[in-house]
Amino acid sequence: MFIFGFAWGVNNKVLDADKFRPSIVKGWQALSGVVHENGFLGYVQGTGKEPKDSQPVNFDRVPNFEDFGLGAFLLAGSEVYKLVK
Repeated sequence: MFIFGFAWGVNNKVLDADKFRPSIVKGWQALSGVVHENGFLGYVQGTGKEPKDSQPVNFDRVPNFEDFGLGAFLLAGSEVYKLVK
């Protein structure tokens, strides 16, 4: 969500592009590195009453509900796409 927020802020001229673009690029590179070849998104925390309910979070563990992580990833991607377009 940080990458989404930074990119949205730059795209909407709320944040300084020169200051935030390096963080956006570095963050997006990290995010795109957790996508498996089949499209599965790694390091997504599942749902639960407490964060400990879905631990450990790692590259290969399938969470019990992954839409939240996938949605955040897609939001970030859509703003990064607008930024480089």
